[in-house]
Amino acid sequence: MARFNKLVADNDYGSLVLHAFTKSELRDAYLALRAFNVSIASIDDHVTRAELGAARMVFWQDILTRVYQEPEKPVPAEPVAVLLAKVLREDGIKISETWLKRIIKARKQYLGGAPFPTLDALENYAEQTYSSLHYASLEALGHHSATLDHIGSHIGKATGIANILRGLPHMASRKGSAAAVVLPLDICAHHGLKQEEVLRYGPEAKGLQDAVFEVAVRANDHLITAREMAKEARKEVDRDVFATYLPAIPTTLYLEKLQQRHFDPFDPKLQKRDWVLPYKSLAAMKKRKF
Repeated sequence: MARFNKLVADNDYGSLVLHAFTKSELRDAYLALRAFNVSIASIDDHVTRAELGAARMVFWQDILTRVYQEPEKPVPAEPVAVLLAKVLREDGIKISETWLKRIIKARKQYLGGAPFPTLDALENYAEQTYSSLHYASLEALGHHSATLDHIGSHIGKATGIANILRGLPHMASRKGSAAAVVLPLDICAHHGLKQEEVLRYGPEAKGLQDAVFEVAVRANDHLITAREMAKEARKEVDRDVFATYLPAIPTTLYLEKLQQRHFDPFDPKLQKRDWVLPYKSLAAMKKRKF
């Protein structure tokens, strides 16, 4: 599993840390889901044109068809696909193809740094991607509850929105036409923020901090709602279910640091790995509170 640990660690360090808190029988499933998400998310960084990225998305859709619908055929020699097939076919873990297809469809829509037209569109993107990971994780546990899914939905939305903010410096620093600012256009317009000024001036762009603040508030609102719901459903949220909610911890830590840095997403301290994450996650597990 070292290959998958490295893949996730290099692209989604928080998820690798949280892997240790996952129910032992489901750790391969957890890695498969997170490695799949990383593989799809990184397509945009490895292609020079959107149409090439779209072709890679079709490749992954074909892989899912082979894994889910053609069990008599060998799985393509793609490590993540092999692990996913092992989880489904050998371990007997239930993960619906629907969740993975949703992730591909949502990420395909915004290939090439296409901006989100509205904050609601960004929220929907987060729902289609990161909330889908929560639904899949709960399904793998064998839990079927609208309440548990609803909590996971809010955490996924918060995480997806926060990750867009976290990725702003990376997207803006890409070379040539690949450089992009994916903040919602309605928020940019409201605060007089121009994308070309972000690309040129970075943190000095007029209106950037105000725009980032408004987006961050939406993410934080989802965390607040998730906490309230988890508290009310405490009897239903057992240890294994709570472990699927732990992505709320790195998301919270990032938003807190973003506030401390005056909502400047370009601050170098925001790009560093958070050494307190393992301890915060352990404390959250003990208290069953995120």
